[in-house]
Amino acid sequence: MNLPYTYIIEWSDVDGCFLGSIVELERNMTCGQTREEVLSNLKDALASYIITSLDNAMGIPEPLKMEDFKGSITYRTSRERHYRLAKQAKLYGKSINAFIDEAIGEKLKEAAQNG
Repeated sequence: MNLPYTYIIEWSDVDGCFLGSIVELERNMTCGQTREEVLSNLKDALASYIITSLDNAMGIPEPLKMEDFKGSITYRTSRERHYRLAKQAKLYGKSINAFIDEAIGEKLKEAAQNG
């Protein structure tokens, strides 16, 4: 089964093994001594999840797809943070949107390196 679900696999010092989960599915986790073992466990779990969901007439979450996202996010914040964002964006010669997008990009890059 090669559906385009989002698999997260990372080493756990606490557990002494790799832990893995599928982002689109709730409450799922597996472990293994190698990334390959965890990926195999996740694919087996996904197959079981789908079979059980079909047998019980339950919905199956769709994999996240790039085309489902249009690149627009409504973001709400406090007046103070909005003001601080505006000042920092102005200081760097950017729009607030460009400043936020760059900050989010940096945080996503950091998260990818740590995960």
